[in-house]
Formats: sequence, C-alpha cells, structure tokens
Amino acid sequence: MKTIKSVNVGSFVLYGAILAALWTLVFGIYYYLLAWIFGAQSWFIDMNLLNWTGLTLASFFAIIWRMFLNAIGGALAGLVIAWVYNLVAGIMGGLSINVE
Repeated sequence: MKTIKSVNVGSFVLYGAILAALWTLVFGIYYYLLAWIFGAQSWFIDMNLLNWTGLTLASFFAIIWRMFLNAIGGALAGLVIAWVYNLVAGIMGGLSINVE
C-alpha cells in the first residue's frame, strides 16, 4: 500500500493549462470545419475567395487567442485542485492506493 501525501502543484498547473488549450484547439478546428462545410449554404453570404480567406484568418486567430485564455483558466483550475488536495491530504494523511 502506497500513500500519496502531496502532489506537485507545478505539474497540476501545467497539466491543466495544456489540457484546456488542447481541448480548445480540438473544438476550434471542429467548429471551423463546420463553418467551411455549411458556410456556403448561407443565403446571405457570397462565398468568394476573400470571404473564405477572411473566415480562415479570423478563425485561426480566434482559436489561438482562445487557447491562451483557456490555458490560463486551466492553469488556475490545476492550481486550485492541487492546493485543495494538498490541504486535505495534510489533514487526512494522504490517499492510500494499492500498486502492483
């Protein structure tokens, strides 16, 4: 039986930031592809090269910007989770797990 008495806060912060940024990238690309597929069906948009280029650049910069913003939120969430775990583990003595 092994006991985890504390976790590395920096690892949790990094994990939360990377996880949030990657999920933002995945969903950003998904919605970008939906805009490409179904955007031409919009009756009020004349889909020419300029509009496609504008959509591509605006989507790219929006996805990158949201990745940074969500990474900050993910880092903050990782910080809070690690801090709370260390606080509770200090009171209760840690989490006991069986490693085989």
